[in-house]
Amino acid sequence: MKTLLPEEYRVRQFRDKDFIEDVDGAIFCVIGNIHPPDRVISYLKYVPGFRGEAVRVKWSRDGKSFSRVLPNYSALGVLKVQEYLKSICSNYVYFDPYMNIEFIAVPREKIAKHFLPELRLGEIISGAKDPLEEHALRLVKTICRESNVDVGSIGITGSILLKIHNLQYSDIDLVTYGRESSVKIREAVKKLLEEESYGFHRPKGDMLKQWAEEIAKIHPLRIDEAVKLYSTKWNRAIFQGRQFSIHPVNTEKEEYGRFKYIPKGIVRIRCQVVDDKDSIFLPCKYIVKNVYFLEGKWVSEIREVVSYEGLYCDIASAGETITVQGKLEEAEDLYYKQKYFRVTVGTFEARGLDYIKPDSWS
Repeated sequence: MKTLLPEEYRVRQFRDKDFIEDVDGAIFCVIGNIHPPDRVISYLKYVPGFRGEAVRVKWSRDGKSFSRVLPNYSALGVLKVQEYLKSICSNYVYFDPYMNIEFIAVPREKIAKHFLPELRLGEIISGAKDPLEEHALRLVKTICRESNVDVGSIGITGSILLKIHNLQYSDIDLVTYGRESSVKIREAVKKLLEEESYGFHRPKGDMLKQWAEEIAKIHPLRIDEAVKLYSTKWNRAIFQGRQFSIHPVNTEKEEYGRFKYIPKGIVRIRCQVVDDKDSIFLPCKYIVKNVYFLEGKWVSEIREVVSYEGLYCDIASAGETITVQGKLEEAEDLYYKQKYFRVTVGTFEARGLDYIKPDSWS
């Protein structure tokens, strides 16, 4: 297996699912690829030491413990962390004039370390240091072999990236870089899950019920809808007894400040997906048509449904009809002076009540 990475990966900009550590040792997960010139959009996940506000404490590195302060993976979970951070370090919370929202954006001068998933995987390939790293390496080798994708298009994120993983509890979280490689990996993993080859399988039985119940507690899904979601989802499953996830990351050039968004309230719509090629990334995007308003202010020309909630990535294909509840936004392309509307899921304004539901779940 090739261990050297392309030169362009050695020095690069901040990407989705990278991690950064600030000068005080707090660790943040990067959100998306588009960032203000002097900041990095992210959410606070770990803080050093034992904290009373911690959700749990089971991670360590070189004898140093870390507390997880993110309660769950949801917009409301991130909002709780943002409110906590604002109370102790207000300059980390930033109002963006283009997105028209307030979010965590770490000042670049406060960043002490930038953790790159592809470089960390290269270290593991050169020599795994523990059973979990060996397990992760088996997963990567199997995926590369079955998809015919080079290891340079894959990275490892989460606690293993940070070297704070817990051998008993930690999952294996992978990233895949680029559209072509990500699609190849998706198709290969889908086949492995369907055939249950090499130790791949989706959750079933009590595990499926548990996953469905957990996600239904923090998202507006019925248990039966959550069961259907995890019965078909390809990028969160089990490999040889260990939970894994895969997060495709777009490598196409994106520019900060090209689009400006104006909030127009919460709506509920039904629409048909006509293009799903960007639904594998985060934020995920579905191009839509035949929009019918169920609730909220009617507008013309809703072009897209966007989700910052990874749960709804890659759940609907072109031709499918979906029901969406989310924030209506007027989008303006400042380069081409064009305006249109979109519905965005995973926003603070929706207070955890937004969703995307394909008709196939009914």
